[in-house]
Amino acid sequence: MHDLQELSGYVRGESQAGRERQDEFWERVRDQALVGELDLRENERLCAVALVKRLFPLVSRAALDWRVDATSWPSTAHIGALPWIERAGPAAPQEAERYAVAVRDAMRSPPPVDDTGSGTAAFARLDANWLHLDFVRDDRRCRLLDADDEGRAREDLIRLLKGVYKVADGSGRPLGRPSTFYALLKADGDRLGRLASEAGPELVGKALARFTREVPEIVAKHRGVTVYAGGDDLLAMLPVPGALSCAEALSNRYRSAFGDQPGATLSAAVLFPHIRLPLRTALTEAGRLLDDVAKDGNGRDSLAAGVLKPGGAHCQWVTTWSRRRAGRDYSAVRSLQSLAQKLSAHDGNPGLSSSLVYRVRETLSLLCERPRWEPGMWADLPGDLDAVAFLRAEILRSRSLRSASEVEEQAAEWTELVRAVLPRARADRETAPVPVGVDGLLLARFLADPDGWEAGP
Repeated sequence: MHDLQELSGYVRGESQAGRERQDEFWERVRDQALVGELDLRENERLCAVALVKRLFPLVSRAALDWRVDATSWPSTAHIGALPWIERAGPAAPQEAERYAVAVRDAMRSPPPVDDTGSGTAAFARLDANWLHLDFVRDDRRCRLLDADDEGRAREDLIRLLKGVYKVADGSGRPLGRPSTFYALLKADGDRLGRLASEAGPELVGKALARFTREVPEIVAKHRGVTVYAGGDDLLAMLPVPGALSCAEALSNRYRSAFGDQPGATLSAAVLFPHIRLPLRTALTEAGRLLDDVAKDGNGRDSLAAGVLKPGGAHCQWVTTWSRRRAGRDYSAVRSLQSLAQKLSAHDGNPGLSSSLVYRVRETLSLLCERPRWEPGMWADLPGDLDAVAFLRAEILRSRSLRSASEVEEQAAEWTELVRAVLPRARADRETAPVPVGVDGLLLARFLADPDGWEAGP
């Protein structure tokens, strides 16, 4: 925590004597029996708050009479970067190893323990902050040891990290930067008291026990970690890809744990916060999405999803797990993911132009008399508007589509994908006219390229 006083009280830059006393202080801390090499690395100098956070798991059993498992709490930066790390190691083994060595040398600390001897393993074990240029460039957060050579060392680190970004992965695309977003998944059973009175407490207790046992496996399958899962209540951290699928899988498993008992439904919130936002801020917003938006606002049995950027909320989409159109039910999550895939241009597929999303938002704002469309807003379409014709016209205007073959067939398919996420879907199945919103489009755009809104390298 760069803005708090380092614990020893000595100021390193004031004098040689102060520097020596500071080194002696931290050497004595590292010599304590309970402090391992990876708990407090060489040349790490922490503030009081950071030291308590770092060492508390070591004394948690004595303090609380139960052990805190710190291995289940990766950093938000690591969770967000995990898919990128898994791609970067195989795609750029030499570049990754050179960068890991440069970080080690710049910090003058021993390399991470690596039984395989692989340089990519050392790269994967770097603190995830080192994988982001904004961190390496910041001389306040990223302090290098040798002040006399700090400028050149920082330039070398930036050059090597950019070299990793430029390497192509197995699909032929540059690795690019790791994501600066992750996912918080918070879920809760609906009307559990009523369910217990209707189905009986014994059935509910056994069903919740079955569900709780299976939560960690489902979350791990989607490359996430379970923070807690007790009864009908759970919290997990996941990378952006797969977070919504994980929420849907948990909802389905909750129903099956109750034997598809009527009323046994799960509501969930999936928030995609920026990794630099305070975790408390993200947790508060995830709780609001679950309680106020998915449960109270949408009648339960619902999913609320939002994106929280440093400047504030970007979008807020809420839906029932299953949506109905033209007499059939379909998965809201899979529908949104299909649209996101079409918005992502890769593998020779030109995709839908991202500008389509913003043109639709601007046009609907005017048509629905909403000059400023806020996250979570719904509005009625004008009665004389042919929504299908409007969306099809906007899709045909998409620059990316003009070069595609079989334009008419693709336009019809993509119009349906866009249409699928616009109407509001409440648990009470609203009757016509059904309000529409643009947050589903904005969320699909985010999922197609979570960091596309930021400037490139």
